[in-house]
Amino acid sequence: MSKKKMLAVAAASAAFMLAASGCAAGTGNNAGAEGEKKLSFQLTEPKSLVPHEDPGSQVAMATCANLMEVNTETQKLEPLAAKSVTSKDAKTWKIQLQDGWTFQDGAPVTANSFADAWSKTATGSNAWQGNGYFATFVGYKDLNPTDGSKPKTDKLSGVKVIDENNLEVTLTAANADFPKLLSTSALCPLPEQAFSDPKGYEANPISNGPYKFASWNHNVEVVLEKWDGFKGAAGFSGGADKLVGQIYTAVDAAYTDMTAGNLDMIRNVPATMVSKAKSQLGEESLYEVKTGSKQYTLQIPGYVKGLESPDLRKAISMSIDRESIAKSLLQGYATSSDSLVPPSLDSYKAGSCESCTFDAAGAKALLAKAGGFDGTLIIEHNSTADQQLVQAISKQIQDNLGIKVQLKPMMGTELEARRNGKKLEGAVFGLWGWSYKSSDQYLSQYETGGDGNVTTGYSNPAVDKLMVAARGEQDEAKSAGLYADAEALIMKDMPSIPLFIPTDFGLRSKCAAMNDSQGDLQFYRAGYGC
Repeated sequence: MSKKKMLAVAAASAAFMLAASGCAAGTGNNAGAEGEKKLSFQLTEPKSLVPHEDPGSQVAMATCANLMEVNTETQKLEPLAAKSVTSKDAKTWKIQLQDGWTFQDGAPVTANSFADAWSKTATGSNAWQGNGYFATFVGYKDLNPTDGSKPKTDKLSGVKVIDENNLEVTLTAANADFPKLLSTSALCPLPEQAFSDPKGYEANPISNGPYKFASWNHNVEVVLEKWDGFKGAAGFSGGADKLVGQIYTAVDAAYTDMTAGNLDMIRNVPATMVSKAKSQLGEESLYEVKTGSKQYTLQIPGYVKGLESPDLRKAISMSIDRESIAKSLLQGYATSSDSLVPPSLDSYKAGSCESCTFDAAGAKALLAKAGGFDGTLIIEHNSTADQQLVQAISKQIQDNLGIKVQLKPMMGTELEARRNGKKLEGAVFGLWGWSYKSSDQYLSQYETGGDGNVTTGYSNPAVDKLMVAARGEQDEAKSAGLYADAEALIMKDMPSIPLFIPTDFGLRSKCAAMNDSQGDLQFYRAGYGC
């Protein structure tokens, strides 16, 4: 799923889980026999430990050092593995690497380490989740032929290795966000072993980040150890000697482990759990991410028959009483959405979604205008998270519009496969977030062939033109205006229904000093507080 991919998306909404084994390293067991500083965190069973295959993975973030990254001490985007990233036109970018950086096995990190990794990730036949991050690189289309033929090359022609420490990247169009893109895990380097022995590398990956892979007991835990050779500053790492990702399939089991002192960190805490945590674990156990970077939506695939009418989609939106759900079920730990982007982004305009205001009578009138709806509205969603929320939404649609609604829960992996294979039968409920702070991270999913576009398949040439202009505009205020114009056009067709901006909480033990970066909790950034 692309950047965030988030779908990274519905998948992001999911990250929660059921203890597959009893033994855990939490608040009651943080120091090892030799005083080792150990922190445990909630994890789902990884699809892969290689960042390019699963860019949203917390394990990937811990083991890879990006070219650029947000420093948690300054909260600014800064060079990390890069010494500098520069451009005169935002289309051709020069990247100079830091001197003397190595992988965790001592092999040097060179320009080829990045160029070769990018080409492999951008090759569509490899089916790596990070593929979409390279869609704006010159040469991407050659590695992703639309006719199903075999690519005639295995290299991104837009990536040129100048020497061991210098790269040049040419994009198909100007993109002022390119340095932010370099902070994502899909653009990590790969050592030679990843190419010479890919199966061996998958089982025992080596990277250049602050933590190194130690072991993976499938469906039980992933263990990471601090790497002393990491050359980044303190703001790019955490304070634990060892990180243990304990694997769950439901957040309730993770919460039970935390109350028993067997888990240190949980992210994406459901609003329905917050009050209970305050009472049982104390106010100090809650960590609130200040930057609202996530949004719940109902996305409408354009190929699903019966859901094509913008008026029908708007009627569905108007039938949902967001304020009521936010105050009652979500206990005030969410606000209703009125835009396709969260208020934390510069392009946000209050009320850009006029049909996001609850109006049961108006919804029925609009439904009639659309010609009614005789079928069953299917809502597909990840079965491991937000069950009560999606049930409340479906009940309001059914009660206020008088149409049949059927929920179709499934595991995140199945939902992603259905999405990628264009096998969806109805709307998709999920949580969307960014990999880096930019309106492009939300609106590109409504651009023809854009990042995340596979869900809705939405296409509008006028929107595409505005998106290209906004992405290339280096004046931030002008760029925000262009993104807002694009959103206004998208809202007329309503390929996605904005729902809620959740208050984003994490839970922590007394030993875990949590940090957030890019609007999200990153477990490997946590300080050790005991």
